[in-house]
Amino acid sequence: MLFLPVAADAKSLHFGIHTPNDPFGGNTDKVEALQRDTGRQIEIVSWFQSWGGDPWLSAVHRHVFKAVTDRGRTPFIAWEPWEPNAGPEQPRYALSRIADGQFDAFIARFARGLRDLHDTIYMRPMHEMNGNWYPWSGTVNGNSAELYKQAWIRMHDIFRAEGATNVRWVFAPINEDWPITDANRLERYYPGRSYVDVLAVDGYNWGATKPNFGGWRSFKTTFSSVYRRLKRLGPQPIWIAEVGSAIEGGNKAAWIKDMFSRGGDMRRLNAIVWMDTIDADEGDWRVRSSPDVTAAFRPAASALAAVRLRVAQPVKVGRRASVRWSSMGAEDDVERWRVYLNGKRVRTLSAARSRVLRKTMRRPGRYRWTVRGVDADGSTIVSASRRFRVVRRR
Repeated sequence: MLFLPVAADAKSLHFGIHTPNDPFGGNTDKVEALQRDTGRQIEIVSWFQSWGGDPWLSAVHRHVFKAVTDRGRTPFIAWEPWEPNAGPEQPRYALSRIADGQFDAFIARFARGLRDLHDTIYMRPMHEMNGNWYPWSGTVNGNSAELYKQAWIRMHDIFRAEGATNVRWVFAPINEDWPITDANRLERYYPGRSYVDVLAVDGYNWGATKPNFGGWRSFKTTFSSVYRRLKRLGPQPIWIAEVGSAIEGGNKAAWIKDMFSRGGDMRRLNAIVWMDTIDADEGDWRVRSSPDVTAAFRPAASALAAVRLRVAQPVKVGRRASVRWSSMGAEDDVERWRVYLNGKRVRTLSAARSRVLRKTMRRPGRYRWTVRGVDADGSTIVSASRRFRVVRRR
C-alpha cells in the first residue's frame, strides 16, 4: 500500500478515484480498468460509509480494505453520520448528540475495526460541513461550527483511546461556503492542527448541467481561493478530496489537462481524487465520458518512467532492512533520490550514488519503504513503495 506522508514535503501529486461499487465487492476491478485505460497510476481509492441506512455500511469489512491495500493503494473513506439520501433534517444525527457521547460505543467499535487492519487509512468524517445538505452541516439540525469541532474532537479522542493511530484525519469542506455567512465560513469548523492530518476540499465544475451553480468554471476559479484559505489553517498537506467536471458547457478534456498542470504547480497540493460517476441530476463526471476525456488523464511522457524496488523480508529485530531500486526512463531527469520509511524521510542521495539503503530495525511490525526520484526543482518524477515485516528473534 502506498503511504502518503502527512508532513508537507517534496512535491508529489498523487491521484485517486471514486468509482461506484469498488471496493465493496472485495475487488478493485473497475479501478484496474481505469488505470489501464488512462495509463495513469491510481494510488488512492475513495468510497463512502454511512452510520445509518444499510447496517452493512456501518461496519469495517476487512476484505473491502484489503482489496485496496493488497494492490498497493491507499484507502480513503468518507465517514458519514446520516441515513443516506434522507436529507439534512435528521435530528438523530445532530452534532450535539455526537458531541455529548450518544454515539461513543459505535465510534469506538469502528475505531477498533480500522485499528485491527494494521494499514494506514485516510478518513474524511463529516465532509462539506460548510454546505447545508448534510445532517452534520453547521446550519441545520440545531448545529453550529462549535458543535462540529466538539464532535470531531470527541471522535478523534475515542480513536486515540482505542489505539487506532493508523487512521489519518482529513478535514474536507466544500470549496465555497453555503450559505455565505460569517458563522458558516469553513475556518470556523477547523478543529485544530492536533486533530487534522490533511487539509482537503471538494469542488466541481458543474458546467451547463447546473447553470445556477456558476456555469462553466475553470479549475483555477474552482480551487484557487479555497486553496489559499486552507494554507492559512495549518502546515498540513492539502488534498482535493472530490473533483469532477461536467462534459456539457465547455471542453472537459482541456479542463482535466489544466487540472493536472495547475495542480502540479500548487506546492502544498499532495493529491487529487476524481469522482468517476454519472448521475441524471449532477451530470457526467466519468473518466470515460468521451475518448478525448479519457486521453486527458494520460500522464505526460516523462511521468511514464518507473522505479522498481527490491525489499528483502522478513527482517529480524536488530538486523538491517534494505531497499534497492532501479529506474527506467528517468535516468536523465532524476537529480536526487529521497528515501522514506513509513512516510518519514531517512535519507537523500544524489543520482550518482549507489541505489541501496539499509537501516537497523529496533521494533517488530509492518513497515514501508518509499523511494522518490526528484528533479532539480524538487518535483517528483518517479515514486514507488514496498511493504515489509520486522519480526522478533526466536
